[in-house]
Amino acid sequence: MRYVYYIIAIVIVLSGLTAYGIFDTKVELSKPFLSVNDRIISKDEFAAMLKSKPDYMSRDQFIESVIERQLLIQQAIKQEVNREEGFRQSVEDFYEQSLVNMLLERKRNSLVVDVTDDELEKYENFLNTHVTITKTRYQTLEDAKAKRNGKSEIIETRFIDLPDDLKFIILNMPQGNVSSPEPSVNGYVTYWLSHVVENDSTAKEKSFDMKKVSIFLQGKKKQELIDEWTRSIRESAQIWREK
Repeated sequence: MRYVYYIIAIVIVLSGLTAYGIFDTKVELSKPFLSVNDRIISKDEFAAMLKSKPDYMSRDQFIESVIERQLLIQQAIKQEVNREEGFRQSVEDFYEQSLVNMLLERKRNSLVVDVTDDELEKYENFLNTHVTITKTRYQTLEDAKAKRNGKSEIIETRFIDLPDDLKFIILNMPQGNVSSPEPSVNGYVTYWLSHVVENDSTAKEKSFDMKKVSIFLQGKKKQELIDEWTRSIRESAQIWREK
C-alpha cells in the first residue's frame, strides 16, 4: 500500500511540474510575458515567480535568471534526465519532505504558549552567572534512566555562552537535579547543574532584551510541545522492524 501512495504522490508532483516546463509538454497560456523556445510563461506566472526574487537582484536580472533556468531545464529534458530513476527519487523525496515541513509548520503555528514574568526574571538572573554542569553520555536510553555506564565531562562557562538548547534545559532544571535524558549523537545525554555563581561586576552583561528572550522561550516551549506530539503519534502507531 505504501508504494501505491508513492505512485500517487509522484503523479501529482509530476503533473504540477509539467505546468512549469520541467517535462516536455506544451501548455496553452493566456497573456504571455516571456517565451524561451517552446516554454511560455504567462504574466500571472511571472508575477508569482517575482515574489521569490532575491533583494539583491533587479527585475531585469531576475528575468535573465528565469531565462537561464528554463534553458538548462530544456537541456536536461533533451538529455532525458527527467526519465532517470535518480530524478524520480528526488521528486518523491521532495514531495515527502514538503509534506513533513508543512505539517510541522502548521502544528507550530497552531500552538499558543505563554512566557511568564517569573521565567523572564529567572533568565535575567542567570544572565550574569557562571555555571558548572556535569554532562553524562549514555549509549542507551535504558542506561540513562538507570544512570549506569555513563561517561561524564564537566562544563564550566558563563550561562550566556551556553548553546540555546542547554540554556533552556538549565532554566527548567532545579539546581542539584539531573535533567531528563536527551537524544544525542550515538546515544543519550543528561545534565546536572552543580554550581551557579555570580560573575564579578566587571564581567556582567548590562543588556537584557526582554522581547528577544521571550521569543526565544516561546520557540523552545513550542518545540517541546511538538516533540511530545510526535512521541504520542509514535506511541499510538503500529511499528515493526527486522531485528
